[in-house]
Amino acid sequence: MKRQETIGYSAIVVSILLVILGWNGVVLEGEIEDIPTPNTPNRSYFADEPLPEKGFGPFLAVTLDLTWDRDDVYAVIIDQDEKNTCESTPPGLQDLGDPATCGPYDADVITGSTDGSTGLTWQVETGTYYVGIGTFEAVPDGFEVNMEYSVHLQAGFALYFVFTLIGIFGLAYTRVE
Repeated sequence: MKRQETIGYSAIVVSILLVILGWNGVVLEGEIEDIPTPNTPNRSYFADEPLPEKGFGPFLAVTLDLTWDRDDVYAVIIDQDEKNTCESTPPGLQDLGDPATCGPYDADVITGSTDGSTGLTWQVETGTYYVGIGTFEAVPDGFEVNMEYSVHLQAGFALYFVFTLIGIFGLAYTRVE
């Protein structure tokens, strides 16, 4: 076998392996314990730090799964503007005409869930987003909530394009005389 054929077929094999690896992706899991539970009903309180921004835009597809251990707590994900709006309104003066404002049923919530065992799933977008938690109408049963997260990273469209180019290069290189 000629040197060009060896390099070409190697590039094709690498391309196929990268496609398989990109399809399966990588899962990162973790747990955050002892998060203080807010005791103002139907009001979301947000983390001080935003979620890590989605780097490499079209190169990666990122999915976040979040579950928690309490049924009297909900979780939401919002953008920077909504966080600023919610934090600028004091809890006692929260939009009295609309109890959904800054709560689990707010129209500006990107995604949310009121069921901790099912949790929420979010296709991460580019931008600055925050996770918020809150309680329903009653005072919460406890003072802390534990959350488990799972982040699934997969190859995006742009990476599949690069993998295809590597395969095409390999095929073309095998034909070089």
